[in-house]
Amino acid sequence: MLHELPTEIALYITSYLPLQSLRNVSLVCREWHSLIADNVQAVYRNAAILHRFVFHTDIKAESYDQKPDTKNRDWAQFCQRRLQIERGWRGKAPSVAKELNATGKFVHRMKVDQKESFVITTRHTRGLSVIDYNTDRVLWETNHVDDYAHCEYDRGYIIFNRHDNSKEVWRYSRDFQDSDIPEDFKPDDSMINASQDSAQRFASPTNRGHFRPWALLQMPEFTRAFRFSYPTLLSAGANNAYLWNVPTSRLVETINNIQAPNQDGTLGRLNYVEVNDQYAFFCGSIQLRIFARGGGALVCHLAMKDLPHTNWDVLPDSTDVPCSSSLFEPQRLHEAFHVSGTSQSNFVAGKFYVSVYIIYSLCAAHVSSSGKDMAVLTASGIFIWIPGFERLINREATLNDIATLLNFNHSLDNVRDISIYLTLGESNEKAAIATRKGLFIVSLDPEISRLTAEALPRPGISVCRVTKYDHSRHLTFISCLQMTHTGLFFNWYPSSEQNRLSQPARRIMVMPPVPPPANQVQAPVHAVHAVHAVPFYPVEGQNDYLPGLELTESSDDGELGEDAAPDPPSPVFAHQAGPPPLVDTHEEDEDNENEGAYLVVDDEQDDFEMEEVEDEMIDDFQFGGDGFMQVIVNDWFLPINSSMVHCIHV
Repeated sequence: MLHELPTEIALYITSYLPLQSLRNVSLVCREWHSLIADNVQAVYRNAAILHRFVFHTDIKAESYDQKPDTKNRDWAQFCQRRLQIERGWRGKAPSVAKELNATGKFVHRMKVDQKESFVITTRHTRGLSVIDYNTDRVLWETNHVDDYAHCEYDRGYIIFNRHDNSKEVWRYSRDFQDSDIPEDFKPDDSMINASQDSAQRFASPTNRGHFRPWALLQMPEFTRAFRFSYPTLLSAGANNAYLWNVPTSRLVETINNIQAPNQDGTLGRLNYVEVNDQYAFFCGSIQLRIFARGGGALVCHLAMKDLPHTNWDVLPDSTDVPCSSSLFEPQRLHEAFHVSGTSQSNFVAGKFYVSVYIIYSLCAAHVSSSGKDMAVLTASGIFIWIPGFERLINREATLNDIATLLNFNHSLDNVRDISIYLTLGESNEKAAIATRKGLFIVSLDPEISRLTAEALPRPGISVCRVTKYDHSRHLTFISCLQMTHTGLFFNWYPSSEQNRLSQPARRIMVMPPVPPPANQVQAPVHAVHAVHAVPFYPVEGQNDYLPGLELTESSDDGELGEDAAPDPPSPVFAHQAGPPPLVDTHEEDEDNENEGAYLVVDDEQDDFEMEEVEDEMIDDFQFGGDGFMQVIVNDWFLPINSSMVHCIHV
């Protein structure tokens, strides 16, 4: 019997029992109940490790931590809460949605600090804010940040781009003294003045959520994408990448020739970058390339042709009834065999559902916090999960052996790109995916699924669709998605404006300098700011080539080279073409080469006036009553969409 064994051996045996079994064991007899009750901390600490709620390294680190909240943790209560969280992500427990009004109506990017309970946002219309997401109030903000700035955040460091191609680094005020600032690349006067102004406007005895300048990093060349994973900032240009140690403000490594051709061609259009302690990852439209740090050797590359043909179509599940108060609706996975081609053709072959269609380019890649697993998203809605990706580098396995592909575009009723955003959770083996067809939560660890919920059938992955956030147009304008242990954060159309009456369409078009017709009002392009429109900077993850603007190096994916002549401009209206997809972790193009262009306003719109207006007046520029404003540049349009941060907590 268990209680007759030495306590150490009995506790070792119980360390292999899932939480549901621990409760049953304690009900077997009085002696077993006493064994569990007398060693409750040790039993449930082992259970937390078994269920991967924590790791051995975390517990070891906490043993040196003198903070009461970690030293005196109630492990039984901790496991109970984490079990509820895991069930919540699967639609088996309640979840609650909340709109954060303090973030303002024009959110562009966001980062979340769960430990400090705040969300950091940048906006379409300048500025950066820090919001307490529990109380929905502004803790700190500055207007110093440029329009459409992309930001990165990790361990108290904020990094965002400036239009002069430098990167500003700000640090959590409570973490350092001015004497700690490195000598290299010190902040400039504009950063210091902005910091002093914000400190006066948001004076606080605790300085919670306050940031101060740390460094101004000057990039060696124009860079198109950057990613920060403490302590390393990876910033990539057209053909070279630069790795910075942010705490010391030093350039520590350069990776050259990331576009060098191989048997599968070049990298293609750079859509995404990622970095960890061992590798730098470059996700192009044609290939995903992995370079080793400490030398820059190319150690692995994946092309579209390498993807397995067996996918799992994500379909609605009418048999799985979720918790009535949950916003997550379980989906079922149907095994299918997809063959690349140019047309759709469906037929049944044995147990497989076979369809023929094109898989488009790669658009995003993330590495898990453990550094062992990788997630990739294609533009056509294929999510690729690669556990233990280093097995590919070491040639211990093939992609077909270890990868699982989820297809979020099974119906094929729209063959254009549908992917919008990809993010991974913080060490809880979760992914969140935004497509034009919905928001989805993917639980990736089959062991966690087996121990906390139910043993899932092949492929051992659980997928839920977020309900009540399924408006196709609003999904299209999601520009950021973040995930914590307990919450999903994304920007969404403000609820206060969803019932507004339709108003006449108003469009602003930036055209190359040509003699204006007699019936049009002409103004320099900088006058756009008079009505709070913004200069065009392509959003990260989309096609960065715009005729008449910044041209990048020629490649075999169809991009125009520097000597190619662009087509004549022809404005496109919103109902004729959807916006390009938006994907995480890339900065906007920072050079506006449209100098000398003109803001062309149709003076037949009687209610339009070129005059100074306040920020809140941006709502007046609408079409179809949806509150979206367009800045049209040649054949593209840039949305200035009303959006606030929404969060769903489990």
